Amino acid sequence: MVAFNLNFKNKFEIDTAGTLDPTVTTGATFVTIAKGIQTVTPAPGDTTDNTPYYDGQGFSQTDRTGINFSLAFAGNRVEGDPAQDFIVSKEFALGDEAKTLLRWTKTDGTVIIAQVSLTAITASGGAANAKQTFSFTANFNGLPAVTTPPAG
Repeated sequence: MVAFNLNFKNKFEIDTAGTLDPTVTTGATFVTIAKGIQTVTPAPGDTTDNTPYYDGQGFSQTDRTGINFSLAFAGNRVEGDPAQDFIVSKEFALGDEAKTLLRWTKTDGTVIIAQVSLTAITASGGAANAKQTFSFTANFNGLPAVTTPPAG
């Protein structure tokens, strides 16, 4: 029998102190991004180089040369939730003011801490007879700090 991990076992946290260095988190205040969130969609935007060589008989070799990684969160607005309120406070922020740390603990125990820019923040909207919508994208800035659990 195959056991599948359930998505809700991933834990996402945002730093409400606005710390920017993913390798030094002593001043960070992480709060959980979960209340009201229905979906999280990772988007690994790869940059590739496709180069044909004479010995490839007309076929190219593809090399991954860069990554523009992001996580898109969507759900319903929960006013009073520390994570959502912090993110909404950045709705009109630019530059470093829209940056903070995000910590993602995967189901296998791997911890990823990345500096992110908060973009596409939607703090409300939807049909008159529906819950308010809430969504944002966390765009990774540079290489994240990744800690893998010890082999068991």
